[in-house]
Amino acid sequence: MRLGRTGGLLALLATLSLPLTAAAGERYDWLLSAPGDPGNYLNLDVVFGALQASVEHRENIYGGANQLVLRGSAIGAIPFGGGQVDAELRILVLTLGTSVGGSDVWRNQTFAPGERTDRKERRQREAAGDFNSSTFGFWEGRAGLVLPFDDYVLFNNVNSYRITGAPKRSFDNLIDVVHDGNYLRSDFQLFFHHRKYGALAPMVQLLNFPLDGARHTQLNYGFMIVARAGLVRRDDIIMFQMLFHSAAFGGYDNTNSYGMAILRGPAMFTLAYRSVISL
Repeated sequence: MRLGRTGGLLALLATLSLPLTAAAGERYDWLLSAPGDPGNYLNLDVVFGALQASVEHRENIYGGANQLVLRGSAIGAIPFGGGQVDAELRILVLTLGTSVGGSDVWRNQTFAPGERTDRKERRQREAAGDFNSSTFGFWEGRAGLVLPFDDYVLFNNVNSYRITGAPKRSFDNLIDVVHDGNYLRSDFQLFFHHRKYGALAPMVQLLNFPLDGARHTQLNYGFMIVARAGLVRRDDIIMFQMLFHSAAFGGYDNTNSYGMAILRGPAMFTLAYRSVISL
């Protein structure tokens, strides 16, 4: 199986805040509130197919509206493991961030020119044990925008550019495409939220990636649900995201290749739980 559905969760949590002010009766949409208290925090994540832990430090800058976050994290998933360090600066509704890290993919699938890259081929290779390993570093830059319209509607946008040393024509577990290296990703979400129920957001995703000497732009669509899980007394969330392949521009057809190999259609999903512990 090809798992490791952490990309959507990390992008969301890097741009939205994690306030730590409520206790019993905590709002179910607390993830979408204003920046949280400064200090040190431990984030524990259980993602479908992966476990992740991160330690972060938050420091207010020029009052409480701006915040600097420094974070170190490690992840272990079915096909890969890795670690990274992040720095993020939130200025009112704008968040700028960067990440540097490394990844060890021990169930890597790399395809020679002309070879099939579709989901059926990846399932067959996985079943036959036809994969190798790959270790590489990466850098990512991010810019995000959060615009609250009122108490019930919020627009969120995250744009990222990632430079990766992965082998060319390898399947990427974070964005579910086969590509040759550096890619652009833009997520657009419109959250409808309520303190008693959490939040639901229709979303659109744009991917621009290189393959075989050309760059391709792919459009995906779907939805995201976030809410307080309530498994501990305070400060935990559960998130579910589902994306479907819509179209690729310029005559490129990625319908059979995009998505998780375990699914029969061009789709991917993320299911994740996070608990935030104040240190």
